[in-house]
Amino acid sequence: MAATSSPLLSSLLLLLLVLFQSSPSAANEGNVLLTDDILSTDSQLSNSNAVFVIQNDCNLVLYNGGKGFHANTHGAGVNCILTLNKLGQLIIKSGDGTVVWATPEGPLGRYAAVLLPNGEVGIFGPRVWTTPEVWINNSVVDAEKFSSAPSDQNLMLSSQVVNDGEKLTTTDYTFTVGTDCDVTLTKATGNSVSWRSMTSGRGDHCYVRLNFHGQLSVLNDLNRVLWMSNRPHAAGFYVLVLQTDGVAAIYGPLLWSTAYFVV
Repeated sequence: MAATSSPLLSSLLLLLLVLFQSSPSAANEGNVLLTDDILSTDSQLSNSNAVFVIQNDCNLVLYNGGKGFHANTHGAGVNCILTLNKLGQLIIKSGDGTVVWATPEGPLGRYAAVLLPNGEVGIFGPRVWTTPEVWINNSVVDAEKFSSAPSDQNLMLSSQVVNDGEKLTTTDYTFTVGTDCDVTLTKATGNSVSWRSMTSGRGDHCYVRLNFHGQLSVLNDLNRVLWMSNRPHAAGFYVLVLQTDGVAAIYGPLLWSTAYFVV
């Protein structure tokens, strides 16, 4: 019995170890890696359901309580790092700069690799919008397409909504849907507003929704669009990230995911 349980015990001990490691990507929350960010050896992305770690054996591993993921790069380098480039590739590099492993390329731009609430990792991009750009369209959306509220405080995924009085949060910023229908991006220090939707007083019980064309909308309780972030992009799965630099940005569509990777 002891022999058969040893591998499981070792895996559990490793998972506990990496849970207590911190991410070196100080510019962002621990569940997001943006273009040019770096995870050094034994560092990880993490949330309440999973850990995505570049181990000291150079293997990139996702522990999520399910099938997980690994890059199969055990022993392929020393002092390995993980980075995200401007083509949307997660790249493992050895300490001498040798590329050990990489995901497929996308178009040139800014990307976000996100450890999602479901325990999978997705690469989204290029970036299609960032505060404070504005694009207006007076349209009505189908309420039957609505989904649930975000489960990670700094992320919003396609089909999710944030209702009035609710907010996204990161280290020093909040993205709030006010009861007056205005959406604001506020810095906690000094309580200064860095961006707003300018929709105050234009409706009741307003909410924000991210659709499958990369558009963030402010809608009233009649589901009429009061404000929209940008023109529609290709249909797909998008993510809004509230970043610690005070920017709210939309990335997508989904370029690559551990959920689709066959080990």
